[in-house]
Amino acid sequence: MRASRFYPPFCWMFLFALAFTLPLRADWQDDIGWTALKAELGNSLEDGTGLSVTQVEAPNGSAYLADFSLAEFLDKTIIDGTGTNVGASSHATSVARNFFSRTNSIAPGISQITGYNANDYLNRVLGHDGGADPLAQGFDIGNHSYIGNIADKAIAQDMLERFDFVINRDNTVMAVGVNNGSGTRTPDLLAHSYNAIAVGRTNGNHSRGATTFYGAGRFKPDIVAGDSATSYATPRVAGAAAILRQAAGITAASDAVLIRSLLFAGATKDEFADWSRTSTQPIDEVYGFGELNIYNSYHILRAGEFKGTSDPAGNSVGHQGWHLGEFKEASDLYYEFDVSAASPLEELSVALTWNINVIDTESSADIFNASTELANLDMVLLDSLGNVIDESVSAVNNSEHIFLRELAPGSYRFRVSSDSATQFGLAWQITSIPEPASGWLVCLLGGLFLARRRRCGLRAAG
Repeated sequence: MRASRFYPPFCWMFLFALAFTLPLRADWQDDIGWTALKAELGNSLEDGTGLSVTQVEAPNGSAYLADFSLAEFLDKTIIDGTGTNVGASSHATSVARNFFSRTNSIAPGISQITGYNANDYLNRVLGHDGGADPLAQGFDIGNHSYIGNIADKAIAQDMLERFDFVINRDNTVMAVGVNNGSGTRTPDLLAHSYNAIAVGRTNGNHSRGATTFYGAGRFKPDIVAGDSATSYATPRVAGAAAILRQAAGITAASDAVLIRSLLFAGATKDEFADWSRTSTQPIDEVYGFGELNIYNSYHILRAGEFKGTSDPAGNSVGHQGWHLGEFKEASDLYYEFDVSAASPLEELSVALTWNINVIDTESSADIFNASTELANLDMVLLDSLGNVIDESVSAVNNSEHIFLRELAPGSYRFRVSSDSATQFGLAWQITSIPEPASGWLVCLLGGLFLARRRRCGLRAAG
C-alpha cells in the first residue's frame, strides 16, 4: 500500500482474556439496553436475520477472517472477499464474537458475512490503486475495526471520498473504530468519514479531537459502546444497526441515514458527568452523542414516522418518532409537540443526520473523479411565540443535536432548515417524569423512559 500503514486498534493486551470471558460475561448488553429490550420482547426481537454484512480486518500475518470452525459460528456462511486468507485471525474472531456470534452478540441471526483484508478493501474494492469506480457491494451493515494514518492526505482523502460514496450509493450502515488511548489523535482512516459511524469507548479511553482534513473541525467519535477496546465496541454498534435495519423492513426507516439518527437520538448521557454540547458543537468532544442504547433507539423506530410541514405552526408529532425527509431546495420544516404540566419533561433528545454527497463526475467506470456536496442543515427549538429556546447550527458537521433536561410546560416546535437539496434523517425522544401513582409500574416493567437511567437496577452505578 502506498505511503500507508494499517493496523488494528491496540487491544492485543485484552485479546485472550476477552476471547475466553466474553461469552460468560455480557455486562455491556445490559449497559446498552439490549437486556431490557430482550426481556420485554423475547423471541420477537429482531436479531439481524436475513441481512448481508461485511467484516473488514487488518491482516494478522496471512489471516483476516475469524475462526469459523468454532461452534458459535457454525451456522454462518462466510465469503472470503479478498480470496487469500490463510488460517484464522484472533483479532477478527473477537470482533466477530461482538458482531454476530451465537454466544455473545446482540445480532446472532446474521449468517451471511463477507470478509476482506483491509488493504485489499481500501485499494482494490474501493478502487484507490487503479483509480476505477468502487466495486458494487450491497451490504446492509459493515464493520471496520482497524485504523490507518497516511502522511499523504490526498491519498487518505481519496479513500475517504470513495468510502462515503459507497455508503451513499449502496445504502450501507458502516461502523468504524477510533484508536484506543486518550492521548491518541483521531485517525485518518476511517474515522474522518462523514457518512460512517465512528465508535469509541464508554470510559473515554480512546482518541479524541477534531478532524483535520476532508472537512476539518468535526469531533469524533460519534457514539460509544462499552469499556473494552474500540475493536469490540465498534461491532456492538454494527449489531445494534442490524437489529434496527431488520426491524425497519423495507420501509423508509431502513435507510442508512435514518439508522444513524435513530442510534444517535437514543444514546444516553447519564454515564458522563461532563457530557456537553453547544449550539455550534452538536456533540461532546469525547463521548459524541453518548452511549449506545438499543432500547431507546428501537422504541423510537417503533413509534413511527411523523412528517414535518412547511407551516410554521408545525405538524403535531408524538413524543417519540422519526422522519426520513428530503429537501428539494433550501427551505424549512416544522415539528410541533407539547410538554404537559402533569408530566414534566425529563429529557429531550433530537438527532438530525444527512450524508455528504460524493459525485463521480466521470461517466467511465474506469475513472473515479470525486466531487463533493455537503448541505448545511440547522435545527432550532422554538416556543409557541417563536422564541429560540435552543439550537444546533454547526457549519461543519453533517449532524445536529439538541439535548435538554429542563423545559417548561407548553407548546414547542422544531424547525429544521437546509440551504440546499438533500435527504435527511430526524429522530427524537421526549420523555416525561411519570406520575407518582404509575411510577412503580414503569420501574417494575423496565419501561421505556427509565430503561437506561439506572433507577430500576438495570445496571450498577459508576
